[in-house]
Amino acid sequence: MNRREWLGSLAVGAAAGAASAQAEAPEKKSATEALDLERKIADTLTGKRPYEPLAYPYFSPDYSLPFTHIGTEKQIFLDNFMLEHLEGVERVLTPPEKTPRPLVEETGLAWESAAFNPIVVAAMKDSAAGNFKLWYTLSLSGDPYGTGQVLCIAESNNAIHWTKTMSPKGSAFRDIKATNIVHTDDVSGAGLALNHDQRDPDRRFLLIYAPTIEARKKGARTLSRVAASADGWKWNVISPDADQRHQHESRIIWDESIRQWVSYGQHSHHWHHGPRVRQVGRQTSPDFIHWSPKEVVLSADWDPTIGPDREFHEASVRKVGGLYIAIVGVAHTEPIWNSRTKTLRGMYEGTVWRDQFQVNMALYVSRDGRRFTRAHGPGPWVDNGPYGSQDYGYSCYSCADGMVHDGKLIIPYSAIPVKQWTLPREDWKLVPAAAREKYERDVADANARGMGRDKKRGKRAIGGLLMREDGWAMLRPVREEGHALTKQFVFEGDALRINAECGTGNVRVEALNPSFEPYPGFSAAECAAIHDPGGKTIWHTVRWNGKADVRALWNKPVILRFYLRESALYGFQFVSGGEKG
Repeated sequence: MNRREWLGSLAVGAAAGAASAQAEAPEKKSATEALDLERKIADTLTGKRPYEPLAYPYFSPDYSLPFTHIGTEKQIFLDNFMLEHLEGVERVLTPPEKTPRPLVEETGLAWESAAFNPIVVAAMKDSAAGNFKLWYTLSLSGDPYGTGQVLCIAESNNAIHWTKTMSPKGSAFRDIKATNIVHTDDVSGAGLALNHDQRDPDRRFLLIYAPTIEARKKGARTLSRVAASADGWKWNVISPDADQRHQHESRIIWDESIRQWVSYGQHSHHWHHGPRVRQVGRQTSPDFIHWSPKEVVLSADWDPTIGPDREFHEASVRKVGGLYIAIVGVAHTEPIWNSRTKTLRGMYEGTVWRDQFQVNMALYVSRDGRRFTRAHGPGPWVDNGPYGSQDYGYSCYSCADGMVHDGKLIIPYSAIPVKQWTLPREDWKLVPAAAREKYERDVADANARGMGRDKKRGKRAIGGLLMREDGWAMLRPVREEGHALTKQFVFEGDALRINAECGTGNVRVEALNPSFEPYPGFSAAECAAIHDPGGKTIWHTVRWNGKADVRALWNKPVILRFYLRESALYGFQFVSGGEKG
């Protein structure tokens, strides 16, 4: 018996007991697998559980079947987690397109007269209302970041064409009773999410923000306020402030695997010791009110493939299956520094940092939400447009998650035609001297072109990224044909679907045992070739001998082999309630 046969016999033997009961139910993947493992380690180290002498110092989830459990989670190919081997196949990143027109732009409303400077906060499908909703902040004072912020709403039926719905449910502006302003409490640095706990209808949506004007009146640096809403229009404050604060334009998701809210945003370059650079920070919360200290989880300082002039402006994170996908705003800073000449509460005198830059987008991935790896080369994932275009200065502040409609994923982002200009103040000076001189010349030139930092600069808007549903990366043949092997896993569900583009060619799938032999009834020869002449179908059901039912493979270690002929594969998923015929 060779090594492969020996390993195969061990795997089959380990699964035999559970496999005998496969007709009844598959072994379930724990939705809180990461939290379960964390508790197992803690209980072992504190003596509540015995050590596993053959395993320590390694810990694995408590499953009967010693294989990766994928349940019914989507599996995509941005990393190697599910891939074992590629033969004549390459992985290709598939950057999105930009929508031809902004999703939301200035329309001459009275409350847009000071400046239309929207920062997109969140966008999602509202199943209760049957439409899509997008929230953005807008400053009535003209200050895009610090003061006078209100929260506005836009609605859509297809996530592409948006309407600023005027409703009496909105807050009045002067003598205008029907508006799309939904919250007026100086909504700065906001994060908004759909509540995972839908038991209280008045708390379907949650909003956190930092009312800057009120904080300054109280002599505080910031406040952390939480409001809730039943419909995304009317908001009621449920926590005026908390000592364990949330901070800075974060994008927030509920992570079921650790049973926590997780917030990703800028780890400020101002409010801590150490490098004066923007980085991506992470906070967690059990209740959306009390937040953990902010930790750095992604920094340009850690990535030697990019230049030292880069900083990470912010990030939005979404989770597909077990993969965290971060769209990261990358600031390309210029060689001019702010140097503080006075102390602030006894701090900061002599510190320098950069505050003039353009921002485009990079893509990073993680399996734990804390250790991120760049998914592509040193160039941008989404670049700025050319000079004078809508997002020449900023392509950033993307939304977490995104919206799916008609096979397309739409991700809103802030599209700003001008870069961030550093703003000299009494207690700062710009250094070095030659850089300051160039800065003054550039400001004069930019103002003359209408692209400077005054209030008449180019108009901001909310742009849209457009891509195939779950189409982050594809596997495709280098020539005409090739195949891809997955790692071993066990699954739930009764049918297999694949996300594939096969208008020209086709895809066949076979399910292999640990000896790399097809399970009976699941060979490539028995698989109906998946071919979509119209090229419009995203997800395809796999059938063998005319049947989609895969329950015979429950509780068995499975390796999938995908045969690709002039086609592209984006992912796969086992589904419950699928086609069993």
